[in-house]
Amino acid sequence: MSAARATFKDKQPLKTLARASKSCATQSVAYGACIGRSYQEVHRDMCKDEFKAFKECVQKAMGRKW
Repeated sequence: MSAARATFKDKQPLKTLARASKSCATQSVAYGACIGRSYQEVHRDMCKDEFKAFKECVQKAMGRKW
């Protein structure tokens, strides 16, 4: 089953988000690895590109743009 399409009437938005995130494992791992490399020296936008790729993947899987 592909990621469920979320609507504003979605009764279980967290489950929908979890299913959408699951389909973005590659982007999630890349973002996590980036954070892991410098987690003690966190600064704004330190993994901006990785986060953007993960965010766009999840949005696409959910069928909407925020």
